[in-house]
Amino acid sequence: MNQLFIFIATLLVCLQSVFCDTPANCTYEDIRGVWLLSESDRSAERTEKCDGTQRSLYKVKIELQYPNIAVDEFGNKGTWTLIYNQGFEVIVNNRKYFAFSDYKQEGSRVTSICDRTKPGWSHDVLGRNWACIVGQKQGKPIRKEYVITGEPDLTEKVFQQNSDAIETINSMQSLWTAKHYTQFEGKSWQYMDRMSGGPKSRFIGRPSPAPVTDEDLDAISQLPEQFDWRNVSGVNYVSQVRNQGGCGSCYVFASLAMLESRIRIATKNTEQLVLSPQDVVSCSEYSQGCAGGFAYLIAGKYAQDFGVTLEQNYPYVGQDSDCKPSKLGNRYYTANYSYVGDYYGGSNEARMLVSLVNNGPVAVGFQVESDFRSYHKGIYKHTKVSVDNSLVRYNPFFEVNHAVLLVGYGVDKETNTKYWIVKNSWGDNWGENGYFRIVRGSNEVGIESIVFEATPIPN
Repeated sequence: MNQLFIFIATLLVCLQSVFCDTPANCTYEDIRGVWLLSESDRSAERTEKCDGTQRSLYKVKIELQYPNIAVDEFGNKGTWTLIYNQGFEVIVNNRKYFAFSDYKQEGSRVTSICDRTKPGWSHDVLGRNWACIVGQKQGKPIRKEYVITGEPDLTEKVFQQNSDAIETINSMQSLWTAKHYTQFEGKSWQYMDRMSGGPKSRFIGRPSPAPVTDEDLDAISQLPEQFDWRNVSGVNYVSQVRNQGGCGSCYVFASLAMLESRIRIATKNTEQLVLSPQDVVSCSEYSQGCAGGFAYLIAGKYAQDFGVTLEQNYPYVGQDSDCKPSKLGNRYYTANYSYVGDYYGGSNEARMLVSLVNNGPVAVGFQVESDFRSYHKGIYKHTKVSVDNSLVRYNPFFEVNHAVLLVGYGVDKETNTKYWIVKNSWGDNWGENGYFRIVRGSNEVGIESIVFEATPIPN
């Protein structure tokens, strides 16, 4: 079996009007196979609460095949993908099906029920005729038990940077420079953890980049040696750097920054929108607010199903709050969305380059290591030097996924080092005016493994 699919996914469930996470752990192989989806009446609105009480009226059998092919019982072919570590989405016969994995928890003991889903949603590809679904995989039951390890309280623990460690980083290598950021001193570890993705963006493992094909090599042979959407023939198509603060909303900032840039590109900069992260933090049923989330479910599914609004309609406050529909204003939608490579695990450097140049900036996820927070300038490569008290973290069995926006690439002539140019959401007084460069082509800290893009619809 191709190794890029052998990973464990931590699936999250978020039923309507409830922010929560699930400790279920199900692999790609657990999900791949034949599923029977039971659907309620296909006349509901998108506000339908799928809580398992709906009566089943239809049954649809769909086989999820390798690597991302879905075939229904009538022979119609479509696609499917894991959604990071959250669940799976299927598109077949002009209909979309989206659900999360089931589980049971008794105290610290968790049983993952990988052959069954929690109540999910379905609708046609035009976003109409909604229904509730429950999925049951055909074959033997798949049950996995484990015990949850307790997590320390980070609210009272204070973040501190080690000046000696920063000097060590600067003396041991010359690719990049670290510095002491005074704005981080005295922040709680909860603040820093959320700034780096948040507890609900954590997952076990990540896919490796997909193998590079001859078709990939042919496609990149036509691309320039370097490219930057901030300067295309003297024109900047990237919106300003923002600061997410201590809210785990990087997934929102990366998602919306991608839509902002792609709208600028599509309209030759005549529409320079600033979209509202707070709308997503407070109102999205597909994420966990300031505790974290994933780009696929925001710039993709949420933006297509519900739309996103302007910053002026719903100003960012950087904390969880009740949704206020009266503030939503005009909505902007996405026409289509997918992982680069068409499915989770299908990305690689070559496909990223092609999508970036041909379509616009893309959202990427990566692992924030201790030394990254001290990045100042240059081409980042993890040094394995701890510059803070990062051992006081959540269960190290998990990785924190930080979402950012890839806007360009290049090659450093002096060191012959290939790099990506990336927009962060930690303010413009961090890094290279809010951006950072990172080694390209070696999946440095996972930056080439989880890549997402969407096509917005300008108004």
